[in-house]
Amino acid sequence: MKPAPLWIVGAGGHAKVCVATARKAGYEVLGLLDPRPDLQGATVLGAPVHDDDDVLSGDANLVVAVGDNRARARLAASYEGHGFATLVHPRAEMAEGSSVGQGSVVFAGAVVQPGATVGRHAIINTGAIVEHDCKLADLVQVASGATLAGAVTAGEGAFVGAGATVLPGVRLGSWCVVGAGAVVVDDVPDGMTVVGVPARALRRDG
Repeated sequence: MKPAPLWIVGAGGHAKVCVATARKAGYEVLGLLDPRPDLQGATVLGAPVHDDDDVLSGDANLVVAVGDNRARARLAASYEGHGFATLVHPRAEMAEGSSVGQGSVVFAGAVVQPGATVGRHAIINTGAIVEHDCKLADLVQVASGATLAGAVTAGEGAFVGAGATVLPGVRLGSWCVVGAGAVVVDDVPDGMTVVGVPARALRRDG
């Protein structure tokens, strides 16, 4: 069965990958929604950019394609009441017993193993690995090439940078940031930024 047509919210680099992924997954991409004046009349991989939500049709779904986790949270909340699609690239591996929530995207080469759950409006980027029994809340982002080992938990809005590794059973707090290439061996509190090998606290927000 062919999926409902799709609108992409945002028109930056992340949106470009979402357009390509959606098409690979069999979606018709109707266009992108982005109010920035310099983008009006532009196209992204041939899909037109619009600044007006009035173009939305009742049978179409949305994906909020904005990489910044907090901005994506605000936009997703503003579009509640619309249907959200879940994009999984055909070259991503979704194991039996895994699940991904509405509005989330799983890009090419990513692996989500058995028992892993991913919340709504999350991003599992190119080549990322989410191992068995990981529990990822809404709005989590796992950047390209990052690895979450078995039974890692990540709170709302947690960000794991490119190439980082999180060891088994570690808890990542809500809205924490794991720097690129870091190796996380201990739990990370809410709002904390950690960097390095092994990862150490850099600052805490909030």
